[in-house]
Amino acid sequence: MPTKRKDGRYQANVTLENPLTGEKVRRYIYGYSLKELEAERQRLLKGHIADYLCTETFHHFAADFLEMKRREDKLEESTLVSYQGFLSRHILPNIPQDMRIADVKPALLKVLLAKITGDRTRQAVYILLNSIFKAAKFEQLLENNPMEFIHKPKHRATPAAIVTPEIYHKLLDAIQGTQAEHLFKFAWDTGLRRGEIVALRWSDFDIERSTIKVSKARKMGTQEYEGTTKSTYGLRTVTLSAAATRNLIAWKKLLSEKLLSKGIRLTDGDYIFRAPQNVMHPMTLTALTHLFTGLKKRLKLPENLRFHSFRHTHATILAEQEISAKKIQVRLGHATAAFTMDRYVHNTEKMQDGISQTMDEIAKKYGR
Repeated sequence: MPTKRKDGRYQANVTLENPLTGEKVRRYIYGYSLKELEAERQRLLKGHIADYLCTETFHHFAADFLEMKRREDKLEESTLVSYQGFLSRHILPNIPQDMRIADVKPALLKVLLAKITGDRTRQAVYILLNSIFKAAKFEQLLENNPMEFIHKPKHRATPAAIVTPEIYHKLLDAIQGTQAEHLFKFAWDTGLRRGEIVALRWSDFDIERSTIKVSKARKMGTQEYEGTTKSTYGLRTVTLSAAATRNLIAWKKLLSEKLLSKGIRLTDGDYIFRAPQNVMHPMTLTALTHLFTGLKKRLKLPENLRFHSFRHTHATILAEQEISAKKIQVRLGHATAAFTMDRYVHNTEKMQDGISQTMDEIAKKYGR
């Protein structure tokens, strides 16, 4: 019985039987009308003998899986490119091209995962494989998901270092009078993600209310592009301190002067931060990464320091000032306060301030 999908198409299934082996394979068919659906059913039933003998290979199903994720789940281009990279580099070369998906066994997949050197990549490949086989099981192409017999690899993320006052001043001294000074101050003041910062336009800056609206982010696909924020939690309005507001106003004045010297007037639709070598173009993720990496190397800063460290630093400073975990979570655009506190708030000596004094007061009441 055909069913109507959310995307407006009708869905049904057709069972095809291999005339030589008697093996039955269920195929799902789609159409925007019942007439199209019936035409697709007839096409399959009246197909050549090769159609009946065809059995779903892992390679073919994996390609269909990614297409389905792109088309129906509206998968972000950046995520899709990552999946394609995992498939081409780590998965497909280790699975025979003509191997049926039902014949892929846990032993083969364990060997495949063992060949991957990076823990983070190994875990990501595991998750992708699990999704592919879950989809295949849902479509009844196999009875068991082989990934259920493999333990999920563990990955302990290396935390980014925080930007100490000494490091912060060292950075600012090195970039004084440049756009980077305003950009780094903004990152320190707000805790925004790198991709969110370079996607900001002047229309997102409300001078009267001292706020910045975060609604987009630059991402990496086959090339850089502007898309949505990392999640719906990333859609937010961030309040700015008086210093942060003055910093943006000062940069806007400087940028306006630079553009006017080229005969161009700054508009609200323009990007806030610009390419280091050409203010006519917006700042890119790659340019910002190269800028920070170059400074880190020149100033001999800690190896685990990166631009994302500004985000960790911002969260840690707020926690030191006893701002609630919920407020920090909302400000950073995370899904849960627990994630924010566990991943972004670092343990510092300042967090011990006042505890011993409080315990002394309690001891006076409860001590003997």
